[in-house]
Amino acid sequence: MFFISIIILIISYSIFKIFLDIHQIKYIRSSQITDEELESINLTQEYVKKSKAYNIEKLNMSVFNTLIKSTMIIIFLSFDGMSILMKITALVNIFSFNIEIVNIILFIIFLTLIDLPTSYYKTFVIEKAHGFNRQSKSLFFKDFILSLILSLIIFSILFLSFDALFNSYGNDWWFYIWLVFIAFNISIIYLFPILISPIFNNFQKIDDDNIISGIKDLADKTNFNISDVYVMDGSKRSNHSNAYFTGFYKNKRIVFYDTLLDLLTPNEIRSVLAHEIGHYVKKHITQSMIISLLMSLLFFYLSFQIVSFKELFSELGMNNNSTSNVVILFSLLLPCVLYFITPLFSILSRKNEYEADNYAKLHSDKNDLISSLLKLYKKNLNLVKSSPIYSLIYNSHPTIFERINNLKL
Repeated sequence: MFFISIIILIISYSIFKIFLDIHQIKYIRSSQITDEELESINLTQEYVKKSKAYNIEKLNMSVFNTLIKSTMIIIFLSFDGMSILMKITALVNIFSFNIEIVNIILFIIFLTLIDLPTSYYKTFVIEKAHGFNRQSKSLFFKDFILSLILSLIIFSILFLSFDALFNSYGNDWWFYIWLVFIAFNISIIYLFPILISPIFNNFQKIDDDNIISGIKDLADKTNFNISDVYVMDGSKRSNHSNAYFTGFYKNKRIVFYDTLLDLLTPNEIRSVLAHEIGHYVKKHITQSMIISLLMSLLFFYLSFQIVSFKELFSELGMNNNSTSNVVILFSLLLPCVLYFITPLFSILSRKNEYEADNYAKLHSDKNDLISSLLKLYKKNLNLVKSSPIYSLIYNSHPTIFERINNLKL
């Protein structure tokens, strides 16, 4: 019974996700944007054609990726994958390390390798075909190896903590693990800008006098330290442009891609900076962190309850007393469960974007923000129109029309 329920969950997730992707593809192909609409946002039908082609290719890849991953998970659960993994662990564990941690390491490597072909295809076929990819294959594989090593280190630290608490605190392990999770997340958010990000990119404080003079007044008005504004060499991997806020307390940063600085005027950069400061002032990162911690508390408690169902693990050929078995099962099923609450996070994210836009238009010229948004949409081949259902579930940002209309209010 438990096995069938889990398979139904995975299949339901896959069908729903694929259905939405296909629905979006059909919507993109059939949607019409009038010349009048395009004129209002300074775009052309040629842009619409390119944007549609790019986004349809990404959606086709998403459908393929969902099919592959879901099939692999079902095969793993249906054909005693855990026993096979344990046998492989026994073969490679020649130095008699903790068998639980070796299980986890092999499993992470397995999942990462599954993603490698689709990631490679997206980068060197789809992104290259549409003029975005700028990274070499050597850089791609360097990133892959570094990301894998970093993931293994971070996950190993978390897992060893989980293993110790799971075996030491009986019915209370879930609460102590949650406390470790809180400390770990705060540490990652704090250290990410200064330790993790620099592994992959170079960050320099903005030193362009024209740009600095354009944003100094804004920094004074908003009491935001101009020394916390950085430029990142995103161009070594992609032509995509973006800006984001990261970290907190003394390690907070607003980061501009160098491609974005090349694209925008000083006044437009000032307006984008005002938007990012808006996220900071409105405490959107703190808000997201609190929601994440509350949800993780619920997750760890439910995990504790589910682990007590020995029959569930038995039907799957797993052992509920094995920490690696527990972690592997939940890592396979959690994305399926979280997917169905994605719309809640998307709604919150769109609300935050409106708030940041509203803050920006109070501290900069709204016309500069509008023109910067239009340039960003054009540069990144964003869709002009998206399916309302698809947008409701996935879109973290309002559409270009929605943002412009809000800014004009």
